[in-house]
Amino acid sequence: MPSFRAWRAKYGRLTLRSLWDLFMVWVVFINLCLILFDLSYPWLRPTYFRYLPPVTRIWDPVLGIEPHPLTGELREKADVAARLLELDPSSAALETTLGELRSLTRRVFVENPFERSGQDAALGAIKEVMARETGHAASQLRNPEVLAAIARDFWSGPPELLRHRFALYEQQIEPRLAVNYFRGHDLDGHLIDHFWKIDLPFLVLFWIEFFARWGLAIHSRRYARWYFFPIFYWYDLLSLIPVTALRPLRLLRVVSIYMRLRKSELSRVGKDFVSRSVAYISNIITEEVSDRVAVRILTEFGEEIGDGTHVRIARATVEPRRVEIERVLVRQIRAILCNEETVARFRRLLELNLENAVEESASLRALPLPHVVVKPVVRAVGEVLLDTTLETITATVDSPEGEEALQAVAASVLDELLTGPALAELETLAREISLQVISQMKDVVTVRKWSLPDEQTKRTPMPWENEEPDSKS
Repeated sequence: MPSFRAWRAKYGRLTLRSLWDLFMVWVVFINLCLILFDLSYPWLRPTYFRYLPPVTRIWDPVLGIEPHPLTGELREKADVAARLLELDPSSAALETTLGELRSLTRRVFVENPFERSGQDAALGAIKEVMARETGHAASQLRNPEVLAAIARDFWSGPPELLRHRFALYEQQIEPRLAVNYFRGHDLDGHLIDHFWKIDLPFLVLFWIEFFARWGLAIHSRRYARWYFFPIFYWYDLLSLIPVTALRPLRLLRVVSIYMRLRKSELSRVGKDFVSRSVAYISNIITEEVSDRVAVRILTEFGEEIGDGTHVRIARATVEPRRVEIERVLVRQIRAILCNEETVARFRRLLELNLENAVEESASLRALPLPHVVVKPVVRAVGEVLLDTTLETITATVDSPEGEEALQAVAASVLDELLTGPALAELETLAREISLQVISQMKDVVTVRKWSLPDEQTKRTPMPWENEEPDSKS
């Protein structure tokens, strides 16, 4: 079949896991639709009643909804009175029925049967319609005597006026009375709700599926502990508790549906236009928030550097560890002095110094001996001393006296760095460099990268990254 081949080429090979995920997605979707419908039904029932009457006939028994006895009786008496008015306007039965209508109308005004169904606005509209028809002020509708007069006057008058009133009743009052309802209570005092009978098959299937996933997670050792699975999927666990108050938590299964559709090969969720648009907008929001936080942090950091806080922090951190730092410096100096390459460089430097001393020293020229005689002797003695010093330098630094001398050198270095005259210049230079770096970082952070073309969002290479390594000859 070409259609099946095209479908398989688009979605790939079917597997048991993918079919099960697709099945559970639809089950969860249907269950969520039923829950949302059940939660919104009392609010939307007037709309269903007017435009989709079969819905109310099906779902009213689920929630124990019945026509309200008082408003229902008023509607019945109004129908009887309308028929008697057409048959015999002067009959005693009509007058009796109109009297009952007046009494029922007063009861509706006083008892407010619309309150429990949350339709107080309907009763207010009925009062205003009847007050306007009978010539009473709408501002006095809170007065019981005025309400009694409205109920009496509306259902009184000559036949022609009563026909007009019944027509007005059918157009504006009867529809509001019809949508009013009464919801009964069970033996425990709770509102009747048989939705659990509809929800029970879904709940059983969800429990089976939850334990099956838990068992597979334990078998595959997906988590470090067996009890981690219900912790990670806490929203599934709470929604499976058969309590009406926790039933709305099953809406959190939307997260589970989305993740399954993203992983499934049978859908394009995560690759569609809506998902890409949501991801793009969320990236913009994330970048804007993170940039503002970064700028704020850099600004505060620059203010602290300008106040010299970093110097106090550095001193408070270095001083308690001065002995350890000196020990590290001693090890480094010993390693430098014992390094063969370093010793060779010292040798060349000292040989150059010896040669200059032999040629240009004023003290040697002041000796009462020929320079031709002094020069070879001084050079020979200096070379011997130089060789001897360099050869014994390792033994010298390993001796107690040498170690003490190295510690003195290290202490002098730290004193110069921490309290020497050059400290102020170094602090000023370090502060200027740090503030300049922070300023450039703020300039980089404040750039809205999401608004730039793709080719401009790539990071500009640093100068040293463009340097090519020296070619070896």
